[in-house]
Amino acid sequence: MPSLPLPEGLERDGIALRKLRARDAKPYVAAFRKDPLLGVTVGAEQDPTEAWARRFIARQPALRARGEYLGLVVTDATGRPFLGHVMLHTVAWQHRRAEVGYWLVRSARGRGIGRAAVGLLVDWAFEALGLARMEITTTPGNAAARALAAGLGFAEEGVMRSRNLERGRRVDMLMLARLRH
Repeated sequence: MPSLPLPEGLERDGIALRKLRARDAKPYVAAFRKDPLLGVTVGAEQDPTEAWARRFIARQPALRARGEYLGLVVTDATGRPFLGHVMLHTVAWQHRRAEVGYWLVRSARGRGIGRAAVGLLVDWAFEALGLARMEITTTPGNAAARALAAGLGFAEEGVMRSRNLERGRRVDMLMLARLRH
């Protein structure tokens, strides 16, 4: 299984992606504290604590080395503001596919930041990793996620009934995908 390299210089339209750093633990956790629906929306079993976020950030190099997960901070050209998190996960190297996930702090939503960030990651994954298919899953009622995916050329492929167990209840998931060519 190949490792996931840490991309350098991913920037477009004033939006940049960079690696997670230890100092990102506080704003990472604050995003969930300031928006009580964020954890539910992204399917987190529980909202992160600062200790959890620090362990998660410390595990990033090992996860990348095993080719399992790549998490990046959404920021601007200065690299300072923490605007959200984009990630490559559920990587299936044999099939040349991966899933992209994302979330933004409340103040960054509705301004095209998510679309730019996810677009950067998807384009990089196709080119740098040679992936042939990128997937996004979301709940069918998440209109913002569906619009972002559609704007990036993802097609809705269908609803997987009761696919996930989230916070103690079964939820349907919508599969969206974009092919490289």
